[in-house]
Amino acid sequence: MSLNSGARGFRRAPSLFRSSIEQLKTRYDTIQARLDAITFPERYKGTILEKWATYWKNLVIDYKEMVIDTGRTMRERPVRSGVYVSLLAGGLYAGARNPSESDFYDQYRRAYNELALVHPTCQNPVASRHLTFLERCHNEGILRRLSLGVVSFLWLDNYDKGLAIYKAVCPYLQPRYLTFHERIIDVGFNGKFWVLERKMVDYDINEENV
Repeated sequence: MSLNSGARGFRRAPSLFRSSIEQLKTRYDTIQARLDAITFPERYKGTILEKWATYWKNLVIDYKEMVIDTGRTMRERPVRSGVYVSLLAGGLYAGARNPSESDFYDQYRRAYNELALVHPTCQNPVASRHLTFLERCHNEGILRRLSLGVVSFLWLDNYDKGLAIYKAVCPYLQPRYLTFHERIIDVGFNGKFWVLERKMVDYDINEENV
């Protein structure tokens, strides 16, 4: 019984978007009617003003047809439309929650402060070594962030950005794409960097003293 109700709910998922499309269609009809009502005097016919109005009229017609086709497709294939809408919503959410470089440093400071409250003999060596490693990389100026829209990668460069020696500026000595994955030290997704998050698990437990 619950499976059938879940399937019906999934089929009804695109209904909200279909209603939104109907509203857009109504607005486009209103805009098109206003454009059709515009008439130019004889002296303006064939001028840039008439061409400009024709351009916008055709643009409204094209968008109206796109909205109609989208609504028809969603009615004919509700399951597929629901999947597409879910993927789109998930992508938008992940993009909005994609952590920035500032988010990484905020997370690092919180982790550092939490670990600093623990006596050195009780600190988890994994968490301590990782925070020390990140601090050294930051001081050397080699931490970089690469954003792909929905996910971010924290990786290590060869030199500081302000360094102007030949090895640092030569384009042939820059990091290679084929070995780029070896430079990634953390992955940011859904508002946090997960390697740092994992390293801080049981940060106040030193198994060597247990």
